Amino acid sequence: MRKLLMAATASVALAAPALAAADGPYVGIEGGVTFPRNSDLDVILNNTTTYDNGYKADYKDGYDVDAILGYKLGPVRLEGEAGYKRAKVKSLGVSTPLITDVGTAAGTTATADDFSVGNHIGIKTLMANALLDGNFGGGFGGYVGGGAGRAWASQAGDSDNAWAYQGIAGLRYALTPNLDAGVKYRYFRTGSLNFNDAFTVNAVPFTTETSGHYSSHSVLASLVYNFNGRAAPAPVAAEAPPPPPPPPAPPATQTCADGSVILATSVCPAPAPPPPPPPVERGERGR
Repeated sequence: MRKLLMAATASVALAAPALAAADGPYVGIEGGVTFPRNSDLDVILNNTTTYDNGYKADYKDGYDVDAILGYKLGPVRLEGEAGYKRAKVKSLGVSTPLITDVGTAAGTTATADDFSVGNHIGIKTLMANALLDGNFGGGFGGYVGGGAGRAWASQAGDSDNAWAYQGIAGLRYALTPNLDAGVKYRYFRTGSLNFNDAFTVNAVPFTTETSGHYSSHSVLASLVYNFNGRAAPAPVAAEAPPPPPPPPAPPATQTCADGSVILATSVCPAPAPPPPPPPVERGERGR
């Protein structure tokens, strides 16, 4: 799952500049399964002897939830994240030198069951993330980035805090103009966390201080509300119609003798015949 999501979201940087949502604020909630990695812990026994990798804690799959508040500016998303992770301890491995020394001090045969790091680990986080976001088309998009912040952990009745960082990749789909649903991958790791514990073997008290990193992979479902919605696509300008053809040239004409104007290809009318001469008057006979 991690490789698939990382490969898919790596193409965000090459995506077209069309964006999933308009610039502006957004909020979201996320939740899913976390897969803690085994933790190798250094152990200080009775504040005197240090055992490198004295413990190896193996955790069961747990849950991971968070809430985000962010702002989108072009292809970049900046967000704050508050989260909580919790996983039960599956088993605890103890190094042979540590078991041997505890058994010797207690005057009995010690086993790994005599040691404990509690039955679960819980981690609260406040992180600041920066993500590169792009659109794949068809309502789909993706993002990739990372974050850093602070983690507060509790285990075996004790608590500690340390700096932490994470890598993030995700895919999303637009359900409405404002609402996105998606799936998100997260790799998380803390700095060194220290926990104190006490136990007895054969009525002999012992104290331990453990130190080590916590890291996990998580797969989350997400629901994000974008306050500004999606920018409407710019309308495509209609092409201007072609100009009308020029008017035809006027036909050639001629002016006839009677003053009429006719086509040059026509024949002028024949002129009217002249009027007959007036009759001649004759005088009276004999005059």
